[in-house]
Amino acid sequence: MKDEQSWVIQTDDLQIGTTLSFDLTDTTGQVLHPAGMPINGRLKERLRKKNVHSLTIRGAAKFDNEQTDSLLTDSFSHGSVEAIQASMETTQLALRQLVSAIQKNEEGSVDELRKSVNQFVELASQDVAPALAAIALKSQVANSEILETVAKRSTKLSLLGVITSIINADKPNESIEIGLAGLLHDCSLLLHPEWFSKNAKERVDRILEEYQRHPIESAELISRTHGISKNVIILVTQVHEQADRSGYPRGLNLVNSLPGARILNLADAYLALVEPISGDKLVPADALAYLCYHTAKGKFCKDTLRRMIEGMSMYPVGSTVLLDDNSIALVIKGTPGKPMQPVVRLLARGNLRIDLKESNRTILGPFAGSKLGKTERITATQMQEILWRTDR
Repeated sequence: MKDEQSWVIQTDDLQIGTTLSFDLTDTTGQVLHPAGMPINGRLKERLRKKNVHSLTIRGAAKFDNEQTDSLLTDSFSHGSVEAIQASMETTQLALRQLVSAIQKNEEGSVDELRKSVNQFVELASQDVAPALAAIALKSQVANSEILETVAKRSTKLSLLGVITSIINADKPNESIEIGLAGLLHDCSLLLHPEWFSKNAKERVDRILEEYQRHPIESAELISRTHGISKNVIILVTQVHEQADRSGYPRGLNLVNSLPGARILNLADAYLALVEPISGDKLVPADALAYLCYHTAKGKFCKDTLRRMIEGMSMYPVGSTVLLDDNSIALVIKGTPGKPMQPVVRLLARGNLRIDLKESNRTILGPFAGSKLGKTERITATQMQEILWRTDR
């Protein structure tokens, strides 16, 4: 950090489950509590007996509610989120180059994309939390730059699909196929920027029919590409199929779609809600609650939803929440088996890390303050609507 600051915390305010990023020592240098270990009741009692009434954190800059991306990146080992971001940027470029080659009737190859997906699998297998953090970082792409927006969304879908596949304990080659299909499923959209123009609404009926065929068009495009397996091509055609036959292009049900397609279908719906190509972004926790509701109605695969929530929690990594004392915190890691008790960092008081599973603190609900970007809470009426479909 550029500016060294110090923060004084009263020991009475230390919450059980809070993790300090430094060794807690006494005046002689003896370690009372090592870095990374959650605060417990025994430590607080030891501090009380030693008449230690406050702690001072030095050398840490304060992140507030306007710097959530910086705090999120800072919450993981140095370079871990940045490495994933770099891989995502390389992937987006390779995807656009492949589509450009296809458009020119040149021989394309997925070798570079496969390398990127292999890296996604490797990095996410080490820890899914920084990978989820990279997905959650705010997009800097303007809505008007549709080609770049689609490429960015496809890359995030690929990574989220890989993460969910890893949590599902799929074999590495299955995760790689899911990642490749996530990247390529919308490649035909990059050839049709007119579908997203202002005048498109005037031709909505014809465009809708063409648009709903785009998974097949994408499959046809990549079938002429070196290194694509038949399974990836099938996955590409099934990303937009719903469990209850209400999807497109073929109206398949859950039984007739591949497991990997069920993962990509749900991941695509989540991204369409929290990072839509156009329109308002939903608060991530609301988006998951909404998907739970529609999964219960038969729209998505229940097992796939469980796996996704296991990784990101009901308050997804990167989202902000309101704690029971009205403090605001940033979710940095999900807790398997405890979807309502993720690991968070406070957006005040030295940005302390709290493992809610080990703490008596609770989340009151998502926080969607105006300083955190334009995100909307979902309404009761919207819960009944089909919001994830990009063909409507």
